[in-house]
Amino acid sequence: MPQLAEHVGAPRLLVSARIHLSRALEQRRECIRLWNEIRRDGPFSAWLVETSEDTAELWCAYRPTDALQRAVDEAAAELVAEVKNAMDAAVLGAAVANVGFGILAVDKHSMPLCFEATEFDDLPYDGQLMGLRPDQVNVLRDVQPFARDGFVGVHMRHLAQAIIRAQAGGELVSIWAGRANPQPNLPDGYALASITIDEPGLLDVPKRLAILTVSPRLPPETFSGNPSVYFDPILNAPPWPLDADDNLNRRMDALLTIVRTFIEVLEQSLRTDKATDRLDALDALMPSAPTEVWLPVRFDDPDQEEESRRAILESDQGMAIYGNDDGVMTYMALRGGRVVGREIPAAEALPPGEQYGSAVENATRAAAGRWGLPDFVLRPKVVPKGSGLREIGDGTIVSGGRGIALQVKARSTATPDSAERARSWLLKNATAGLKQARGTIRTSFQSGGMTLDNLRGRPVRLAGSRVAWVPVVVLDHPSPPREVFPAADADGPSVVMLRRDWEFLWNQLRSASAVVDYVHRVAAENETAELGSETHRYFDLANKDLQAPPSALPDWMYDGGVEPESGPLLPKDPASARDELGFRVFQRVLEDIAATDFTGDETDRVQMLAHIDRVAVTNRAELGRLLLRRLIACSQAPEGQLRVEHRLLYVDHGELHLSFTCMGKLTGYYQEMFRTWLLHRRQRFLMQSDAKGPIWPWSVGVLLTPRPSTDDRLWDTTVIATNAPPEFDDDEYHRLDAVYASVAPDDEVADLQAV
Repeated sequence: MPQLAEHVGAPRLLVSARIHLSRALEQRRECIRLWNEIRRDGPFSAWLVETSEDTAELWCAYRPTDALQRAVDEAAAELVAEVKNAMDAAVLGAAVANVGFGILAVDKHSMPLCFEATEFDDLPYDGQLMGLRPDQVNVLRDVQPFARDGFVGVHMRHLAQAIIRAQAGGELVSIWAGRANPQPNLPDGYALASITIDEPGLLDVPKRLAILTVSPRLPPETFSGNPSVYFDPILNAPPWPLDADDNLNRRMDALLTIVRTFIEVLEQSLRTDKATDRLDALDALMPSAPTEVWLPVRFDDPDQEEESRRAILESDQGMAIYGNDDGVMTYMALRGGRVVGREIPAAEALPPGEQYGSAVENATRAAAGRWGLPDFVLRPKVVPKGSGLREIGDGTIVSGGRGIALQVKARSTATPDSAERARSWLLKNATAGLKQARGTIRTSFQSGGMTLDNLRGRPVRLAGSRVAWVPVVVLDHPSPPREVFPAADADGPSVVMLRRDWEFLWNQLRSASAVVDYVHRVAAENETAELGSETHRYFDLANKDLQAPPSALPDWMYDGGVEPESGPLLPKDPASARDELGFRVFQRVLEDIAATDFTGDETDRVQMLAHIDRVAVTNRAELGRLLLRRLIACSQAPEGQLRVEHRLLYVDHGELHLSFTCMGKLTGYYQEMFRTWLLHRRQRFLMQSDAKGPIWPWSVGVLLTPRPSTDDRLWDTTVIATNAPPEFDDDEYHRLDAVYASVAPDDEVADLQAV
């Protein structure tokens, strides 16, 4: 085949597809040759039909020989068949490259041609295209008759309709008669009084081109003159030509360009080396190392250094505190005989131009959304109350079964307050804020369900009566005095803090679940803290966590060989400081889940995120780095092998089952394998923990696979979450047990401190 080298090239991955494309090009040339031969036979004619004394109709016809028409139909049918064969071969070739022939259903891997998006999206449910990765399925989706791209959609609809026509055995090549511009040769004494031009159309049967009114009456004889109409070959299938240049030749050029590009894009998707290199480079460029947040303190005055050392040694926490006039607070400690310090900055500056109170409320919510996750932070909602309106709180934060009802109070004064006036304002607004927050909990949250928008603008249903609430008041004052203690809250646990401390907690823990847990923990102690001292209380609890003995595992974990992983609940340094990249990898997984298109109830997504957010913040950096390196190892598996590595976590003393899996590639088949493995491991978890229905514990599986693409994402994230009863009967469970026992054991860990 002499043209093959031009279209196959080297190296090529989908050679079979390019062979069919080359054959399609040959058939295109044959169609052109046959059309030129038909045209030389003079198959077109035009004539006048008298319809009244002064009116005649101009008609035309196309009458090729039967042999030539049959030949060009056969060539065109072979052309569209080879175009479809090329796309089929590309789809099958990509699937074979992904999974091999071992589990591949060959008959379910051809190029679908769907006129409706829903028809295409239902294909995986019928077992179609399971050997393709999601990004490859999207390539197919973009090249469909329903494609949003007008150019692609028109030509793929034309191909699909032509295939249907060819399979039905109808005449496939027809002629399109364009818009005529008749120029009759009229005898002397005759004039063209008017002309009505017909629309362009098919010439599969004789077609009228125009109606001419001639004065006086024209003799009934064959039309003399130029009908001035173009005749072009087309495939006898819609969409019909739009202009004089829209013919068989142009459409085949466009279709072959689409198919060639389709093959090239699928070929490119099979080259995964770049994806592995990007992951490997990231791990190498940002090695696992702690970020030092305690830096040496330089003193201008030796006496001041000596005083600081004395304060550190006398402190129960081994730290001294220094505050400046800008609201920055520095904690100092001794490390290696040197005085080191960590700055706790003042609350972030507010954007200019916004009303002060609103700006403080927005900044308070934004801090939680930026360092936690926007999905857990719910905006206030204005609802009718009597003849007026009422705003539900200043913000709501919910993670799992715990929540914060937030009230924000801001003080902006042109003239600075005196210390006594500032103290009075702080105490008054702490009391008022708690009263408002409790009113919101009582009248809005505990009275039934409601829907609030989160910071992504998505509606989240709130089953407030099933949430344990703590009211939290955040106060913002330009110069708060020291030794201000809000009155004890007689109505129950609550927390009052300054905005600086609120931002410290989020920056320190970087998890909605961790901050909500912390708030509930300190609220339960029911001890009034000095305003501005939340960081002191935090570090005190962090020290206690560090010295606390590990919690005991449930008996079933000991019996199941689960490895305990113990550590403090509250880190002394920011949660990301242990390994910035590792922590970002874990946070990126959460962001991937939050950003993915989701057709279900947004409340379900938020619940899924809340489960994953239960991973202790002290373990996230190590877990993120582990996942990155396992992702690299899985992507480097030899050709024809699938490498899979699992990390299992039992969180909240075995009440929640999480798994983090890395896999070398993602296809429909492998997704189903992952789903089966997860459900099997879930069933083992339910059996070992002796879980009973009807309310079953949750299992959540996160699957990471390399993303071979040019965008910024380095991997794809797939999530499965369920609290359903056991999936398999005893025979199927034990069969799967034997299968999984033959491979490497899972890496199972009990996260003891996530309480």
